[in-house]
Amino acid sequence: MAGEDKKTLQLLVVLTSAVLVISLISAGAAFFVLMSKNTPATKKVIVEKPELGEIQNLGEFTVNLADPTESHYLRADVVMELDYGSSAKLTEEIDHRMPQIKDIVISSLGAKTSVQLADPENRDAMKKEIKDKINAILNRGQIAKVFFTSFAIQ
Repeated sequence: MAGEDKKTLQLLVVLTSAVLVISLISAGAAFFVLMSKNTPATKKVIVEKPELGEIQNLGEFTVNLADPTESHYLRADVVMELDYGSSAKLTEEIDHRMPQIKDIVISSLGAKTSVQLADPENRDAMKKEIKDKINAILNRGQIAKVFFTSFAIQ
């Protein structure tokens, strides 16, 4: 019986050792597979932004707002950016149409209430509205953006 127990014990030691070696090899292989997976290097893509067009300062505007109950006014400096690469003829046209352009700005701003203009989203919509109305009267080019460089409601 002692011989059988000895063989069983040897077989058990060999099997345990084999399972341990296989487990270690599997763990090592899994580690190397996971570590060797190279995630492709992400390249930073540089997107060129369009050049800034010529800037035309329209000046300061002070307008009465369309508030029904109380009297409020707005003081704003308005600047517009011409499309990049616009010809000198567009600048010339803007100079000739400056009274019309200023009237568009005054009319557009004065048609809003102080509550409407206090909201930044409405201000952005106002910039787009002014830009669209000015572009509608221009023949030799377009303006790209309208900016408020100061904006105060009182």
